[in-house]
This record gives sequence, structure tokens and C-alpha cells, in this order.
Amino acid sequence: MKETEPKSSSRKPRRRVYRGLSAEQLRTQRYQRLIAAGTDLFGERGYAATPIEAVCSHAKVSTRHFYEQFEGRESILHAVHAELVQRMDQIVRASLSETGTPLTQRVADTIEAAVYFLLDDPRRGRIICIEAVGVSEVMEKKRRETTHQLAEIIRRYAELMAENGVIPARDYHLPSVALVGMFNELIAEWLTENTGLSAAEMAREAKI
Repeated sequence: MKETEPKSSSRKPRRRVYRGLSAEQLRTQRYQRLIAAGTDLFGERGYAATPIEAVCSHAKVSTRHFYEQFEGRESILHAVHAELVQRMDQIVRASLSETGTPLTQRVADTIEAAVYFLLDDPRRGRIICIEAVGVSEVMEKKRRETTHQLAEIIRRYAELMAENGVIPARDYHLPSVALVGMFNELIAEWLTENTGLSAAEMAREAKI
């Protein structure tokens, strides 16, 4: 009797799942928990006072899984900083795009919205304006890039205001950079000193 060769299976290998989640979904969840933990701890304790083990414990993620996502503590600071900047950038662009509002009012409202975003949850402002300062040359380069990114948005709208005769026509690059720096200092002042103002009051003060 001639033996028949076993048929090769055409089925694709099944992906391993845990609690109904794929490995990639679990990885994404761990990443999100680590970012949230970094935001909490860097914004409350401070970057220098927060070891990797504390971030992992807070996120309920093992150090092995931490190093699958990040190279080290500064690496997750970069990621936390980038996410906060992205969220603020979205707020700025949405506020400036409010077509039903006059241009000058849009600019003022945008300043208020951006400052309020950083102060309504003080952890955000502390990470961007205090904890990320002076960490390393790489972090400083990222901070400078963020400053120029925000300044470029301001510069473009300053040019629109100049075209509409609201302000004089000139190169607004350096004034825009100075404006971003001023807001950073205002936020740091509110976070470190007793200004007597609420977050909403400080945001309104910034746009005057």
C-alpha cells in the first residue's frame, strides 16, 4: 500500500493573543501607560528624581518591556515632551483656524488657549518649561526645534496681520522667537512662584 504524503497546511500561523489582544496591541498599551507614567512622575517629582524603576512601577510595566520601547530615561522624556508639544500644536492650529473670528482676536485667543493648556494641568507646563531644560545637548536641540516650530506659526500669522494693516510690515522671526521665550518664562513663574492667579487668570494675563 502506497503511503500518501501528509498535506502541507495552507493555514497561516495563528498570532498569539493575551486577553484578546495581539502582541502589537499589548505593546501599544504598554507604551501609552509608560508615557502616562512619565507625564505623572516627571511633572510631579521632577525628571532628576524619577528613576526608570519608578516609571515602570507606576505604569505596571516590567523593565524588560520598558527597554523594548525606550533606550533609557532621557528617551522617555523626549517622548513625553514630544507628545505634549504635539497636543499643544494641535490646540494652536485649531484656534488659529477659527474662521468665524477676526484675525487679531484669533491670535489673542490662541495665546490664551496654549498657556491654559500648560497650566490647567501643571505637570504639562513643568515638563515643557522646567524639567526638559538643561538635560542634555540632544534635549536642548529638541527644545530649540520646538521653540522655532511655535515661533514659525506666530510669524506666519504676524505676516497676515501686517498684510491686513494691523501691524507694521517687517521680518517677525525674532519677535516671534522672543514671544515664545516670554511665554515659557511666564509659565515657569506661575509654576515656581506665588503669582496669586489661577491657571485661567494667568492664561488671560498672557494674551493682554
